[in-house]
Amino acid sequence: MPYAWATNLDLDDRIYDILLRLEAEGVIQSSLLSTKPLSRKEASRLALEAERNAKDRSPFIRRLIETLQRRLDAEIKKSEYIKPIDEIYTRYVYSDQVGQELNYNNDGDNYDPDSNYRVGLTSRAEFDWFSFYVNPEFRSSEEGEDLELRKAYGTLNFLGLEFEAGKDSQWWGPGNHGSILLSNNAEPLTMLKLTNPHPKLLPWVFSYLGPSRFVFFVTKLEEERAVPEPYLWGLRFNFKPSPYIEIGIQRTALLGGKGRSTNLTTWWNSFIGKDENDFNLQAGDQRAGVDVKLTLPFKTQPLQIYLEVDGEDEAGGIPSRWAYLVGLYLPRILTFERLGFKAEYTNTTVQNPWDPEGSPPGIWYRGGPYPSGYRFKGNIIGHHLGPDAQDLFFELSYLFPKLNGEIKVAYHRIIVNPPGGQKSVQDDGSLEVRFDVTEDFYIESRYSFGRLKDIIEEDISLFSLEMTYRF
Repeated sequence: MPYAWATNLDLDDRIYDILLRLEAEGVIQSSLLSTKPLSRKEASRLALEAERNAKDRSPFIRRLIETLQRRLDAEIKKSEYIKPIDEIYTRYVYSDQVGQELNYNNDGDNYDPDSNYRVGLTSRAEFDWFSFYVNPEFRSSEEGEDLELRKAYGTLNFLGLEFEAGKDSQWWGPGNHGSILLSNNAEPLTMLKLTNPHPKLLPWVFSYLGPSRFVFFVTKLEEERAVPEPYLWGLRFNFKPSPYIEIGIQRTALLGGKGRSTNLTTWWNSFIGKDENDFNLQAGDQRAGVDVKLTLPFKTQPLQIYLEVDGEDEAGGIPSRWAYLVGLYLPRILTFERLGFKAEYTNTTVQNPWDPEGSPPGIWYRGGPYPSGYRFKGNIIGHHLGPDAQDLFFELSYLFPKLNGEIKVAYHRIIVNPPGGQKSVQDDGSLEVRFDVTEDFYIESRYSFGRLKDIIEEDISLFSLEMTYRF
């Protein structure tokens, strides 16, 4: 067995940014970064691949690889260990919002107005056949105090597969600012998940698909909703027929719940996408789509462009009522290696081009037979912008490799135009700074300021400061 199995990298870990940068530069070619999380062992495999391919690369690139190797040293050495305390952190957040307009893709952590405090730690164990991860967190604000189990899961490996049980986040698709079907905008789901954590070549003619990976999960949503405790399942398959093209195919579906069928026929109809629109058959509420990422590691100007399209419903056996996301990533700007740029646009108001009468508005994330919609504890499971909306995002970043540091400046606009409702526009900007004080202690801070325009204009802001120590 070439690699032991391990816990996953949290979706906000900076290792993903480094891996994406090395992939866009052509240093890493076997990665499948559009399906997250990655296991720590998979990340260590990619770090070793980057080292092999970086002999003629700039000192800047080699320094990024050294950062990866330092962070993944135990996994590269295939060590087995138990860490009762892996990281300990504290976070202060000030928010003047009643809603969560500036707070998204944050594992469903909804901040109260005024001051919020978080103190947490992570524990994990890594063995060849078994691993576990636990992240308890104490939360405090003027509204009260709470002890939250933010994430907790264990993994078992067998026959080249990994079985995970517990509470964890996922992100499906190449988007950097959002993902249409599955993101960490909502609280992590407590689920059963099966995957192959390391990309594999399929047998026979399917080997031409290149390295491939699948993920299947099933979970039960909360009781406090219009249809209590429905099931949510998802299946994603992504592959790389060329080092420069990554393709993903994905589906998610809601079914069952109190008062609705959960027999084998219902599950089978949900799985094959049959009779979704027949309420009596109760096949549930389904979504499906595809995404493509193209990497062009040109010497003068490397770049990545990507597209995700997803259908909210089924018509004639194929998805319909499409939403889409398109993006651009420049890992550097010409010879300025420390500068990076991201741009992304998402639209959930797209009409069905195959339907001459057009698609009715207000479809995305509304849930059909599930009035509570495609949400978990109030937060959308997919893209944070919601239905009948457009989202535009730009980000400029500057790296400080010696400090493992980064500054990010971003601009963001959301236009929401619900049918028969009040159009609203949100413009906001943010400044984010992160750097290592020592090799094991880092600080991260963010300030966001925005303006909401609907019936009235309102200014909103959010400030956060986090300190983390790694043992």
